Amino acid sequence: MATTTTVSSNYAGKVAGEIIGKTFKEADTLRLGLVTLAPNVNYKMNMRRIRYTDGTTAYSCGHTPAGAIVLNERVLEPVKLKNDFSVCKEDFRATWSDDSMGASASNVNAPADIMEAIQVEMLGETAENVDYKIWNGDATNADEWDGFLKLFLADSAVIDVDIDAVTEANVVAQLKLALGAIPIPLRRKNLNVMVSPDVFQFYSFSLTTPAITNGLGAEEKQMKFGRYTLTEVNGLPANTIVIAEAKNLVFGTGLEADFNTIALVDEDEIGLLTGQVRGKMVYSGGVNYYNSEEIVWARPIA
Repeated sequence: MATTTTVSSNYAGKVAGEIIGKTFKEADTLRLGLVTLAPNVNYKMNMRRIRYTDGTTAYSCGHTPAGAIVLNERVLEPVKLKNDFSVCKEDFRATWSDDSMGASASNVNAPADIMEAIQVEMLGETAENVDYKIWNGDATNADEWDGFLKLFLADSAVIDVDIDAVTEANVVAQLKLALGAIPIPLRRKNLNVMVSPDVFQFYSFSLTTPAITNGLGAEEKQMKFGRYTLTEVNGLPANTIVIAEAKNLVFGTGLEADFNTIALVDEDEIGLLTGQVRGKMVYSGGVNYYNSEEIVWARPIA
């Protein structure tokens, strides 16, 4: 089945210099380094873990081994995906620029401005989809892997915190519930406090309103909550807070550059004479984590 192309245009021989696509959510998870990126994972990656149980005892002569060391691993297995498309150059004639294409009836070359716009649009859509799948993916769907939230749900050792639906009035209380659940050994670590866009905005409102009331203005400030900095993550669903170290959460892929690469072939230029442009994008992705008991996941559970 060919790629569906819908063109609505009142073309009169000239076009504007820009082609504007939709605005995409930023792919925060990878861009901000909120997880560890493991490139060059073509098949599987064994995530090795070590656990030591203290064997300290009262002193006595001799050598009495105690305690325990446990070595085990989790497996990250990326899912390989592709996006194929094929477009007929004639479908775009209504939006071609005479200045660049001329008036010939022969579709000799693909319109560069349109091909570039398609490429930018596809890359933006892919980045947004990858960010969504990192958190919300479900491997029962053919084009997804299990995201962190599905893995958390199946793992009883993840620190689960039940919070209310977040509002401007209660956002501080809900953040306190989540932050209060951080294990003591982790509290001085470099933790990422990742919040969904609604939580981030409600907290911003809660700071801005009293600032305006007291004549302090509403200048943009870093979103601090005590010692912690809140990071907005577009891929998180509403009313969600996840707290973890970046080194604990891992995203595995073949090459990070795969998300920025689309292969485009004008079939007329290679002698097929079909009047079509064929494109292909191939990439892989998957997630896992090392230590369940070092992850706080807060959301309304009921």
